[in-house]
Parts: sequence; C-alpha cells; structure tokens
Amino acid sequence: MNPRLKTSKKWTTFPKEYLSQIEEVFSQGFKEKLQGSELIVEGRIYTEEIVLRVGVLEKGRIRQANFEVSCQFTPKEKDAVDRIYDCIDAAASMMAEYFETDGEAEFPFVWKEYEFNGRALFLQHSTVNSGLEAEADALLGKTNPELVVEEVTDETEDALDRAEETLEGDDTDDDIDYETEDEGDEDSDNSGPSMFSGKSKKKKDDLH
Repeated sequence: MNPRLKTSKKWTTFPKEYLSQIEEVFSQGFKEKLQGSELIVEGRIYTEEIVLRVGVLEKGRIRQANFEVSCQFTPKEKDAVDRIYDCIDAAASMMAEYFETDGEAEFPFVWKEYEFNGRALFLQHSTVNSGLEAEADALLGKTNPELVVEEVTDETEDALDRAEETLEGDDTDDDIDYETEDEGDEDSDNSGPSMFSGKSKKKKDDLH
C-alpha cells in the first residue's frame, strides 16, 4: 500500500482492534454482497497523511479489488479519529458503487481529489493482492525493522489512543442501515455515506 504524499515515509499502523472493528462494520454493511469473499482492511498513519485500504478478494481469484483513500492529517489538531471516519465513509461509497455496477465502476487508478463531507479526500482503485504484496515486501526486506522505521510520535500515539477509546464506546455499527441504491431523496446532501456519523441513509458522491 503506497501513500499519496512523497514525503510520507515513516508510519504506524492502525491498532489491530481498530482494524477489526472497521472490518466488522463493512462486513455488516455489505453482508450480502461479500458472501464468499474475503475482506481485507489496512490502515496507516503517516506524519501528515492517513491512508486506508479496504480490499475485497473473491474466492479463487488473485486480483483484489481495493478501495483506497488518503487524507491530510494534522497531529496538532488531534483530528485523527474524524479523518479516519471520513476515509471509512469514502471507501464505503466506492465499495457501494463497485457492487452496484457488478465490478464495472470506473475508479481512478492514481490518486484523484474529491470533496467528501466538505473536505478534500483522495481516492484510487487498485487490484494489488495484499497477501502477495506482503510476501514481496518480506522478500525485499521492507518488513525488516532496521529498514523500515515506524514513526510513533506523542501526537500519533495520542490520536490512536483516542481512536480506540472512541470505538470502544461507539455502538453505531450495531444498527447500520446502509443504502446502496439511489432513492432520489431530495433532502440528501450527496456528501457520501456515513457509517459512523449516525446518518445511516446517505447518498454517495459521483466518483467519476
């Protein structure tokens, strides 16, 4: 998984518990569509960037459908939780469109900027198999701690702690009513689905 910013070198992963809860949210929200497929969730926090990848690997296939989101991160503002939620909403929107079009949705294969919930997010689609990618990284020595130094600053540690605390006390994923069909609601603000914000029925942005 590659970041958008060239300056993004050192990183720390999302906590395992956090990734598990994100995976559970997607598993529930797309339960029918994901039957027989493996869901892969990966997340990294860089110095100025948060990157989330949600992948779908159909049984018997090597190519993995990945929905990747990058957003600006400001440690001093302690906004990691909100930015991660934005990334989750955007990835959910991409996945919804992917399933609606039977995998024929035309997503950008390089980072492209979109406005989501009033903020700039960058989206891209890839077909990289996470398992094979990890094996390749291991062979290249990229997973060697001496070669890759994960940066854990006071700010990122605090942000991750807050993320875990927020999720532990967040039960919004228990009543997800995710809509993948456009119901023509005139009152919708077209800002994309929010799976954590409590607004469970929201139309997605046009990603083309």
